[in-house]
Amino acid sequence: MQIKLGIVMDPISQISYKKDTSLAMLVAAQERGWELFYMEQGDLYLQGETAMGHMRPLSVAYDPNKWYEMGEAVERPLSELNVIL
Repeated sequence: MQIKLGIVMDPISQISYKKDTSLAMLVAAQERGWELFYMEQGDLYLQGETAMGHMRPLSVAYDPNKWYEMGEAVERPLSELNVIL
């Protein structure tokens, strides 16, 4: 089973790729083969009684020119994620 990790954070475009601990955790998870999903606080909502997220698949790297890449956004229940940071 592939682990799905969702992260709720400030805009990723504004982080310091050299110092940000969130990026370090994401890189470590990705190196273990985990699937990553990016969300900001405004992407979380309730649909009836179901906690939902407007999430984007994410890949990360220690590259000063391109430390992240996001895929197309999807709407999914947060319960589909194994880990939420």
